[in-house]
Amino acid sequence: MRKTTLLTMAMALVGCGGATSSQKADAGGKGAGATIDLNGDNVPDVWKYTKSVDGKDVVVRKEFDLNFDGKVDVWRFYDDQGRQERDQMDLDFDGKVDVTSFYEDGKIARKEVDLEFDEKPDAFKYYDPQGALTRIERDTDHDGKVDAWEYYVDGKLQKTGVDQDRDGQPDADKWREAG
Repeated sequence: MRKTTLLTMAMALVGCGGATSSQKADAGGKGAGATIDLNGDNVPDVWKYTKSVDGKDVVVRKEFDLNFDGKVDVWRFYDDQGRQERDQMDLDFDGKVDVTSFYEDGKIARKEVDLEFDEKPDAFKYYDPQGALTRIERDTDHDGKVDAWEYYVDGKLQKTGVDQDRDGQPDADKWREAG
């Protein structure tokens, strides 16, 4: 609960620009950018990296330390127009990416989620161009192959399918309508 609350607060602060200080950072060869101290301890918690595009500085990456332990927990990548391209999140603060989100034209298109925290995604979420969830594919037996499907319309689960014969396709007799 505490981690979830902290994560929500930090993301809200960053999203709203709630920085308590901003200064030039030595990004260790990664490119100069601003740092933000979210909790007032004089240690950066957010790093912004920019590059010059047509004479303008454009943010190409942001990194966030959400639990204030000095290690990056979220990496957010942007294209040359400043649109979000990809996010990577370390949900359990162990230094390994657990969720990767992919964006098209700045809108969520797909997420890969590692629910077992073994560095291999086992859930794949797909979204329509407006950002609504359309499908989830899962690797329930953790063999690296999708074996369960969920289809959504207008945010509501419509049908599910499973692959028990391991041919990579939902079994015809295993489709179930929701509701």
